[in-house]
Amino acid sequence: MKKKPTNTQPRSGTACFKKIAAILKTGTYKFPDDGKYNGSGGPGRLLEDLLGVKVNNIDSPDFKDWEIKFHGGASLLTLFHKDPQPKGIIRDLVHVFGWEDDKGRISFRHTISGESPRGFYIVNEEDRIVIRNKNKDAAVPYWEHNTLFNAFSSKLRRLIVVEGEMLKNPRRVIYQKAAAYWEPDIKGFSRAITEGVFFVDFDARTQQGRGSAIRNHGTKFRIKIDDLVKVYAHHTTITADMA
Repeated sequence: MKKKPTNTQPRSGTACFKKIAAILKTGTYKFPDDGKYNGSGGPGRLLEDLLGVKVNNIDSPDFKDWEIKFHGGASLLTLFHKDPQPKGIIRDLVHVFGWEDDKGRISFRHTISGESPRGFYIVNEEDRIVIRNKNKDAAVPYWEHNTLFNAFSSKLRRLIVVEGEMLKNPRRVIYQKAAAYWEPDIKGFSRAITEGVFFVDFDARTQQGRGSAIRNHGTKFRIKIDDLVKVYAHHTTITADMA
């Protein structure tokens, strides 16, 4: 059952929500012709610039106390990256479970939610989250509960997601709606991982053929936008009339 929106928002929310609401009120923005906003990441970069957000790759929120994310279309929302333990497990996954791609590299690009087509499934053990394979008995990747929850909550304790659509001719974006989420729910978070609400996305391969160095793009934790309410204690809708 979905949690009901709540008005017990953090004090910092009022000013942030007003800025987001003002962007929603304007709605449509044409991309500047300076090349900065090319590609699929353009709407997110423009949103950050409209809010005065400084680009930051550290594990802390972007905008005051809030992390800002843009979401368009039906794609999954990437929340955070966190590679598993033990050390070297990504290399093991590539060489034990990987397959040859069209360039002769050994690849392990695989998304796991519930049980995957390649036999992977997620287990919530006493002190950690483990990924096992029903077809092979091999070393398994795992995350300690606290490590994984801290990776989620350190940057995403307060999250604002702005949804919109990117259009062409001329290139522009329409920011259509937004919602705020705060106070990650540790029980809901653990349950979401084991019940397949989270999608654990591995993306690693050898640089050349078998035996060459590993190129790892990081392990992503992604979610359907409608399922965010399952991992946060509170949420509310941001509307244009809040501006």
